[in-house]
Amino acid sequence: MGAKLEKGKKIVWRLIIIAILALGAVLISRPLSSLIEISQEINVLSQEKAKYEESIRRDSALINNLQDDAFLERYARENYFMQNPDEDVFIVQ
Repeated sequence: MGAKLEKGKKIVWRLIIIAILALGAVLISRPLSSLIEISQEINVLSQEKAKYEESIRRDSALINNLQDDAFLERYARENYFMQNPDEDVFIVQ
């Protein structure tokens, strides 16, 4: 009778340990999955940040160049097809 009782206690303890491990795995997997999602979102936002920083750098350089009258005139001619009063502009595409 004693051997059966010991065997029964071992089975109960094994079931308890398995239940605790399963519960722990479930509780850990939720934060782990949200951690992975947050990490992916951080990567996407970092890429967007780099893109916007590059855009800011280009726009800042353009603003600085537009302070120069010669560059401003060339830029207006190239992008807005502006002209001097004594010249004709032909648009070829």
